[in-house]
Amino acid sequence: MSDDVRIPRRKFVTRSAAALGAAAGASLLGGAGTAAAAPPSPPAGRGQLGLVGCDHVGLTVPDINEAIEWFEDVMGAVAPLTFGPLPAGPFVASVVDVAETTSIDQITMLRIGHSANIELFKYTAPDGQRHDMPKNSDFTGHHVAFYVTDIDAAVEYMNSRGVTRMPAGPFTLTEGPPAGQTIQYFRTPWNSYIEFISYPNGMAYERPSVIPLWSPKLNGQASEVTKVPGLLGIDHIGITVPNIQIAAAWLEQNLGFTNPLTFGPFSDPTGNFMTELVDVNPRAVLEQVRVLRGGNGPNLELFQYTSPDQDRSFRINSDWGAHHVAFYARNIDKGVAALQARAGTKLFGPVAITEGPAAGQSINYFQTPFGTDIELISYPAGMAYESGAAIDLWNPRENHPARGGRGH
Repeated sequence: MSDDVRIPRRKFVTRSAAALGAAAGASLLGGAGTAAAAPPSPPAGRGQLGLVGCDHVGLTVPDINEAIEWFEDVMGAVAPLTFGPLPAGPFVASVVDVAETTSIDQITMLRIGHSANIELFKYTAPDGQRHDMPKNSDFTGHHVAFYVTDIDAAVEYMNSRGVTRMPAGPFTLTEGPPAGQTIQYFRTPWNSYIEFISYPNGMAYERPSVIPLWSPKLNGQASEVTKVPGLLGIDHIGITVPNIQIAAAWLEQNLGFTNPLTFGPFSDPTGNFMTELVDVNPRAVLEQVRVLRGGNGPNLELFQYTSPDQDRSFRINSDWGAHHVAFYARNIDKGVAALQARAGTKLFGPVAITEGPAAGQSINYFQTPFGTDIELISYPAGMAYESGAAIDLWNPRENHPARGGRGH
């Protein structure tokens, strides 16, 4: 796609789904509790694209000050980088695919632990902005999962802070490939979701022939930049997608991801377990979960749901509850050119920021057929804010793949 040609997301998704449908066929269909077959060729993620791993997850929130204060007060986050505003006009519209009347009022980046960062956005969109937040079962459902070394202690801390906790937890999976993990979901004051996860002895899917998922444990067991006992950092970013085969195929073929863990389905035909575990309709069915690894950094966890109240629409980046996932590329020009050659879906860019506290970073957004934009970001010489920050943002180049990464 050229820089000056943009197509509506719905049309793009329909076209991309058709194009990927054949590629996402039987070779990617793992049965319940099996890993997907036919792993992609290794160079896609690490060679031509030069991807290091997930740099941050971007979230559009209703009240950015409320979100910053909550993450700082409850989670112990630090917020070393704030920039903006970026005025409405063709530039913002072309970079993040919003209306030309939409402005970005503020961007604040948070660090929690020693893993990927959280980037919060406040938008003003006079021509329309969704103000409802998605459920986990909706097409734009999402959550951010943090690894904790002692989930009982971490949950008790959140209880002491009055955080809304889903009642069916902590929940331990005891069968199938994910056996060994314990999870607990929480709802934030603005109705998004975070998860705590722990798997101190690994998970059942791990075998000598399998390159495992990345874990913050690879960077050590020390708890840093947080108030939550034993929190190490973001373990994965969960996103609900319309078609899990198409989403996995896009990530594998274009970014070189691997898919070592697939499981499901989960449902409760008569009770309230699904509501109490992940805050969805009691008759919702979690058809399949796939967890994919891309380099050294938080994984992407894909969900496919059916639910009586499922919202099947997509959000644009200015809507509350919109989100994107950013990956660090060592060379932004080469990374963007390679991904554009593979996917052909980039927005305007690469864009180099040359002024203000974020100076030094270059970015480019790409559309996907599953509704979550993927961003490439690079800041090889650092960013301007670092000269005065007591604690820098986490940089994925600081990951330690030698500590058990097995080939990555």
